[in-house]
Amino acid sequence: MRPQPASGTSCLPTATELLYAVGGRRAEGPVCSLASALSESYRLEAGLAGIRLQSRRRTLIAEIDAWSTQHLPAPTAGIRVYERTLGELIDVIAAGAARAFHLLRHDDPAGELMHFEWTRLAELQLIYRDLVHDVESGRCCLPSEQHLRVVPERMPYPLPFGTGGSN
Repeated sequence: MRPQPASGTSCLPTATELLYAVGGRRAEGPVCSLASALSESYRLEAGLAGIRLQSRRRTLIAEIDAWSTQHLPAPTAGIRVYERTLGELIDVIAAGAARAFHLLRHDDPAGELMHFEWTRLAELQLIYRDLVHDVESGRCCLPSEQHLRVVPERMPYPLPFGTGGSN
């Protein structure tokens, strides 16, 4: 059974803390550490064997999901359950951050791709911020372990949660 977080406290990192973690800055806490490792795996992928890194990412996603199962409220009747796990969302944010930071170092700062990737990263940060708010306020929860899906080897950008799109 999952514990209920104390009122007014959060064990989830803020959207800013998560963005720092996937951007390569030192971050505190288990979720930020795992998010940082996910982002690093995307940065390394270009130069290493992709299959090994994909396996590592699946492990990291599973660790984030296990953490959320242990530390966040369990789904209850009448509460909306997010369609993605915390690990899946953080994986998408980590991939987006890796692309955005790579472009910042290697592409035209005024280019369309640069604008697209940084806008998308900002959108993902807002999606995560809203998730944290909804979980903390009791309006939604994350899927429980029995509802976790197998994580595909590579996930494309998700549509914003609740749009009914599939990936």
